[in-house]
Amino acid sequence: MAINFDEFKAGAKDLFDKAAAKANEAIDYSRTQLDRGQLRSKIKEEYCKLGKICYDMHEVGDDRTGEMKQVIGEIKQLKTKLEEADAAVNAKKTKECKFCGTANDATSEYCTKCGEKL
Repeated sequence: MAINFDEFKAGAKDLFDKAAAKANEAIDYSRTQLDRGQLRSKIKEEYCKLGKICYDMHEVGDDRTGEMKQVIGEIKQLKTKLEEADAAVNAKKTKECKFCGTANDATSEYCTKCGEKL
């Protein structure tokens, strides 16, 4: 039986491309998870900064309302970014069809390829 080198090469390239795509997906997912952790940390820092401003205002009696509004605005921006990152992670969650192995959206009830109930 003769081995067709071109077919073998094409199959190997296809397999490599699929593996590379999966690796890139895993890297993107890890980066998103890391970004989410950093955003949560920044939000906590901003809340601490806001609390310190409030405490200092009470102790010293200075009006630092403008500074408080600026910190509150930063918290809102960070929360928006966190919601976007959360949505990106949730969009990547999938259910695998036990019949054909196709990855489907996590909210799907039936496989998009074969129609099997998930």
